[in-house]
Amino acid sequence: MVGPLTALLALWAQAAEADQEAATPPAQGELSCSRWQDETRVLAKSEWITHVVRPRERLAQIAVRYGVTAQDLAAWNKLSSPRARVRAGKKLKVKTTRVPPPREKIVYAAAEGEDWSEVAIRHRVAVEDLKAWNSQRRGRPLEAGTELRIWIDPGEPRTVNCARGEPPPALEYRDDAASLGHPQSGRLRNGILLPDWPMWTKGKPRGLYASTHALDVMVAAFTQLRVDNGYDGAMFIGSISKRRGGYFPPHRSHRTGLDIDIRLPLLPTVAPETYPTPDNVDWPALWELIEAFVDTGEVSMIFLDHRMQKYLYRAARWEGKTPEELESIIHWPRKDRKWEVIVRHSRGHKGHIHVRLLCGPDEARCGPKRETVLERRGWIEPHPSAKESREGARERREQWKLEGRLTDEGAGEDEDE
Repeated sequence: MVGPLTALLALWAQAAEADQEAATPPAQGELSCSRWQDETRVLAKSEWITHVVRPRERLAQIAVRYGVTAQDLAAWNKLSSPRARVRAGKKLKVKTTRVPPPREKIVYAAAEGEDWSEVAIRHRVAVEDLKAWNSQRRGRPLEAGTELRIWIDPGEPRTVNCARGEPPPALEYRDDAASLGHPQSGRLRNGILLPDWPMWTKGKPRGLYASTHALDVMVAAFTQLRVDNGYDGAMFIGSISKRRGGYFPPHRSHRTGLDIDIRLPLLPTVAPETYPTPDNVDWPALWELIEAFVDTGEVSMIFLDHRMQKYLYRAARWEGKTPEELESIIHWPRKDRKWEVIVRHSRGHKGHIHVRLLCGPDEARCGPKRETVLERRGWIEPHPSAKESREGARERREQWKLEGRLTDEGAGEDEDE
């Protein structure tokens, strides 16, 4: 492997070898992961089982649990459509080869200072569901000791942060592929066809050419996802650039080998050809991939439909991030000033994320200049990390704006398809 991130990857490999036996996931993660893995019954062949619908369960969620489709569930149970509502207590017939542990109702006493959102995050449930389960208390602030009914899901698949992973095999490629010009008007010199690697699957070859810098960043991000977060799946890379870059319909960008389309990862119980929806996406895995890209310090922006960002934000909170840490990364729940954050809205990005990287440190003919982007964001370090470099970024921007050093901008650069 070549590129400026080689040393970082080597350190990851050493850490994984040293910590393989000592590394332990958080207590909550251990319980959730072990129950899903140990208590799910895998049948030798498909059998009919009965599922009792729990409060607030939807057909799509039930289908994901058993590795079937909502269409089949509706047909088997003579329901009007895959989106039909099913009441709590209804019994559904399901033909499946896997039977996870059912949802369980617990009673939780709110701690001092906890609000609805914090209780929901603690138990990995949606705050809307939590309030609906406790409708008699909805609209009132929680008091210490308030007892809440919560339906937890020990059968929820967990693919990240259960244990550390083994480093993927080394990847070798040329070091002479460079980005020229801007994302919507540039080209790619000596583009490198995305190599085969266990961490990803690939779309059509004609649109999968990248710069050396882009491959360095991708390898670093996916290696972190495997080693630090234990993800052992493969994500689908749909588009990067053509061999020589340039116009690549239907995209407005994807011209310089620095724009990467990655399909939203599906939960392991979902068929690979299924279109991603909020109920079947592996949101924690997507969050950890995005954080791994951000940790490289080489991301300019990431596009994801604003309506889907809600689920990404929730997953980030599930995995331990605070609202303060996410403020400079995910645009949701705000609706303005999206140029200040990394994950921002752009049309056509419901089933995939679009990762746009900064120009490489040695790509003199690439634009916009990385220093320009970093200063515009208030990230004044040449290689910002995920957290420390963004501390005070908003304050710096506001001060620079008062001094006339920058203006609010970003229109045009965040439109793709």
